[in-house]
Amino acid sequence: MAATGAAAADAQIDLWDEPDTVSMGKGMTMTFLRNSDYLSRVVIGAESDGLTVPLHYHETHDEIFRVVKGRVRYTLGEPGAKFKAFSWLRATTRFYTAEDGEVVIPKGTAHSIFVEPGQDVVFEEKTTPMDDDKEMFFRNVFAVGGLTASPFAVMQIFYHGDGYPVLPGGIRILEKGLTSLLGHYIAPLLGHKLTYDPVKIKKHT
Repeated sequence: MAATGAAAADAQIDLWDEPDTVSMGKGMTMTFLRNSDYLSRVVIGAESDGLTVPLHYHETHDEIFRVVKGRVRYTLGEPGAKFKAFSWLRATTRFYTAEDGEVVIPKGTAHSIFVEPGQDVVFEEKTTPMDDDKEMFFRNVFAVGGLTASPFAVMQIFYHGDGYPVLPGGIRILEKGLTSLLGHYIAPLLGHKLTYDPVKIKKHT
């Protein structure tokens, strides 16, 4: 029995066995793409309440997006502002459409996403390097009920998913320290566990 329990605990999770399409809320879905140049496709219907993703950044991944249909408002921080306080004050905000093609958000660059309610929108995303981290991040977010869940659960997902929230001061050492404190240390003490643990994810090459 103990051996069986240990084997279950060590079992790998194959993300490709999970449902490809996941609901993000009313009128919104995210589909994880297979054998594609892109990792995910977000489809937002006119019946949705829109989408808001707050300012955040990634330390080890460039993020690339393209709008397929409709328009998406992106706020992009100053490129390369990895250690500059208040860099988000120098951010640019504009709507992107399919005519803009592929847009690269360099790692360390703060960015946020906003889609107006009542719009039909489709956009796709991928990362460099192209790995499972982004899919694992979003599946964990959906598993806890979204970014409005317990801040400890959310910070645990951010910590393990190469995501860092942008605080008002924009001081990176504080943002990383807060993510580490809440996500790595306190969240497990409160009983929070990742549904999709990165050490158990089967790698696809």
